[in-house]
Amino acid sequence: MYRLLQSLAAFIAVGDTGAFVKAAARLGVTPSVVSHHIARLEDELGETLVHRTTRKLSLSANGQRLYDSARMAMADLDVALERARANTEDLAGALRIALPAFVPDPALEHRIMEFARRYEHVALSLDYTDDVVDLVDGSYDLAIRLGQLPSSSLRRRQLGRVTHVLVAIPALLDAHAALNGPEDLARLPAVTMSASVVELELTQGAAVATVRLERSRIQVQSIHGAKAATLSGLAFGNLPISLVAQELASGELVRLLPGWELTPLIVQAVWPANSRRHHIADRLVQFLVAGPTHHPGG
Repeated sequence: MYRLLQSLAAFIAVGDTGAFVKAAARLGVTPSVVSHHIARLEDELGETLVHRTTRKLSLSANGQRLYDSARMAMADLDVALERARANTEDLAGALRIALPAFVPDPALEHRIMEFARRYEHVALSLDYTDDVVDLVDGSYDLAIRLGQLPSSSLRRRQLGRVTHVLVAIPALLDAHAALNGPEDLARLPAVTMSASVVELELTQGAAVATVRLERSRIQVQSIHGAKAATLSGLAFGNLPISLVAQELASGELVRLLPGWELTPLIVQAVWPANSRRHHIADRLVQFLVAGPTHHPGG
């Protein structure tokens, strides 16, 4: 029975994701293991459940019926397990988390490590990336993201804020006319992390200014790359104050328009409510929210 449940779990993951590779990532196994489970389930039932070609995968009619029934049964089982877990402090399982390549608040990482120490049967996998990962396909159980996010069915919880500053090396500013206000930023070369036009919102008391940056001197894919490009003197950068505090203190970098402030970025935890490990993600988020995190530069 246990082996049959394993095979059903693999089959449901294939039906959910539409691919053996994605199903394997969700289950934490190799694609060959998923294929083995599907073959064993088909042998057990004497039915073809999954049609495979080199270009796509689809469920047979009988496979679709089994998928619908098995998914409902598994959901009922998850509810029963969730009720049982609610009555115990002992968490067990694996959690794959996506974090920014640079986490602006070290206390956030410390709390994640504290969580792992408290719940010794929870295995954590931390992936540091500036790519927007897909939480729907089941590859990740939780993501820590910066900034506003589009509306979705994902759960989300604010964990804090992070302040960015506009910085450049002194030589870059010496080579251009003085900055008298936010509108002058548009004539300076900028380091960006997007191919599209970037808008900055700055505030000074009650005054609000929006600047469109169309002179992207260099585009990068990581915040560390943005810092390197800024230090090279190619352009000015928009960087977390915690990442450039040392360079600001030494004078290697200077702030642009220090009387104006960038709108702080929200730090959020985002996770799918229907993940098979959402109870662990829920508990971790509660742990992070309750922790004594600080807001660097805020």
